[in-house]
Amino acid sequence: MSDYAHFDAYRVSAAAADAWRKYDRWRAARIGWGAPLETIGDLCRSLRELSRPAPIACWSQGPHAGWEVYDGRKRTSPTPDELRAQAGHALASRITSLYWFNLSLKSLVQYRDTLDELTRVGREIRLLQDFLLEGDAYRYERVERDGRPDWDLASIASPRAAVLFALDLDYAPDPAEKVFKFGPARPARWAFALPEHLRKPADVFRIDAEGVQSVDHRETGNGIEISDRARLAAIYVATPSQDLRGELEKRRQALLTYEQSFPFDPAHQDEDFAQLKSLLDRRQVVFREPVIPNRSVVRGAVPAPQPSTARRARSGCARALPFRAYGAS
Repeated sequence: MSDYAHFDAYRVSAAAADAWRKYDRWRAARIGWGAPLETIGDLCRSLRELSRPAPIACWSQGPHAGWEVYDGRKRTSPTPDELRAQAGHALASRITSLYWFNLSLKSLVQYRDTLDELTRVGREIRLLQDFLLEGDAYRYERVERDGRPDWDLASIASPRAAVLFALDLDYAPDPAEKVFKFGPARPARWAFALPEHLRKPADVFRIDAEGVQSVDHRETGNGIEISDRARLAAIYVATPSQDLRGELEKRRQALLTYEQSFPFDPAHQDEDFAQLKSLLDRRQVVFREPVIPNRSVVRGAVPAPQPSTARRARSGCARALPFRAYGAS
């Protein structure tokens, strides 16, 4: 048994071990360019239970310039929503580390629209990492509406707080664009069971990369019920501490300050993105495959850029992509 089990399974426009056309998730609509995004959660939960007590990790699908066209889908990487959904299902399953595949320079230039979502997911991981690592998977439930999947609910319980996930399953394949489309935020009410020491929380709030918000909730005897409007993915914290909300907001502000300390923002600044693209253009010109002594050939390796360019590249990754997940060194 591996001491740190990993897996990589990508749900759109990528090679896969499962037969995508056999899924009847959307009844008559059988597609070959993607699979239900929530199957990432199924895979993570299976790996988690098979690997106990060892931790597990997940390679999550990010932008990659090397995938092929599947079933006529023109976009060969996930959309920002598809990226967020897959990462959300993995994190809600209580993985220990999340890695993005594949944040190459070429991929980031080709799929600039994913930079913001990569940043937000990375910020949320850093924000909640203590509870995700201290805690363990507590409950999982699939909620249906009219016989169809509506929400996946999952919780990770730690001594100080429970992190609660509501993951949107009300999405569908768009037959024209051949991407998965989520609707607007919608009202919902979810019941989360909690361990005994958390059943009378002093505070319950919603948290994400953009901030901390109060939510309507009530105690239910064995947990809480939350009422909110959400789409795609919503994360909540239930805690016996009245101070945790402020502590997490301070941490979020510190993360933002760190991100903003790098004067390079290719996600929003066209001039910075042009520098990123120009670095890629120069790399393609000098491409070669160096042989490293006593090591195999490193395919796709390239010479290091000039120092000034290298500093900019490192700053860009740190500013736009705080993707090194909790548990990774």
